[in-house]
Amino acid sequence: MNYELPPGFRFHPTDEELIVFYLRKKAASLSCSVPIIPEVNIYKFDPWELPGKSELSEGEWYFFTPRDRKYPNGARPNRATVSGYWKATGTDKAIYSCSRCVGVKKALVFYQGRPPKGCKTEWIMHEYRLNDSQKTSKSKILDEWVLCRIYQKRQPKSKTEHDDSGRESPAPKKLIMELEDCEAKTITMPRSCSLARLLEYEYSQLFGDSTIGGSIDDLFTIGGAGSVSEEAATTRLFGNQILMDPIFMH
Repeated sequence: MNYELPPGFRFHPTDEELIVFYLRKKAASLSCSVPIIPEVNIYKFDPWELPGKSELSEGEWYFFTPRDRKYPNGARPNRATVSGYWKATGTDKAIYSCSRCVGVKKALVFYQGRPPKGCKTEWIMHEYRLNDSQKTSKSKILDEWVLCRIYQKRQPKSKTEHDDSGRESPAPKKLIMELEDCEAKTITMPRSCSLARLLEYEYSQLFGDSTIGGSIDDLFTIGGAGSVSEEAATTRLFGNQILMDPIFMH
């Protein structure tokens, strides 16, 4: 294109405007005052290559493109691209102008790979075609011109990560391993747990320290020989000497 869009220009046409003011004129070979929608055979490119072929940069790209037949005498369009294919989703939507159906809108999703094992991406296409478009069985072209609106669906980065092609990428393996390790170390405790029941658990189970075994009682070792006197007894906790009042030893 050899023209420049004015500053602040925004292109947000409705479905009716796309068919009545753009597609219908294109099919009738009428010129547009500003040829903002380029002619590109989108099926010769992957969707992430198409933004560079448009003057628009608002996350939506519009193209006039022909539709070829998948089979010489069939009515199905060929939607294969370089590394994938466009697959229709949902039902067609009729577009009305002045209470008259003027066209049809079809939604498609891009899959990378070959059917039926393609990988679904976030690239979406809305295909607009005239309701009264002329088709001939003698030509390889199913429709001379249809109008396509292409965009990439956005997802919050915190929920889903994507690669350059728009495919969903799996969560990091390190994060999955950490979650599985955390779940493996979880101990299910009963709602009503007595002190005697708590003492039955080993220290390594409660605190996750596999280097220290035994029960809770084994942690405390009363030092010195003979009975406990009125003087403070020597007790070892985790290998460290502490003083304990005899009143708490009975």
